[in-house]
Amino acid sequence: MGIVTGRIKKIENLSQGVHLKNRVTVKTIEGGLVFIEFRGAMKKVSDSYKPNDDVIIEHSYDGKTSQRTGAAFNNLPGTSIKKIN
Repeated sequence: MGIVTGRIKKIENLSQGVHLKNRVTVKTIEGGLVFIEFRGAMKKVSDSYKPNDDVIIEHSYDGKTSQRTGAAFNNLPGTSIKKIN
């Protein structure tokens, strides 16, 4: 489990059919960018946040390798999000 603290820069709805998903872009307090996916019920939770909210996010790790191309993907699914300040 990882923890990210920072400010939301963008929230993108990447839902396809019944597969609900938001990608939340966060600028960390260290100045980096991280892209957290909120899937299923957590997508609905992340819908209540907006850009410029300061947040702390807990996430898990869900890396995969494409069977077709061999490309590696380092997915970070959010497990909780909380507004700070």
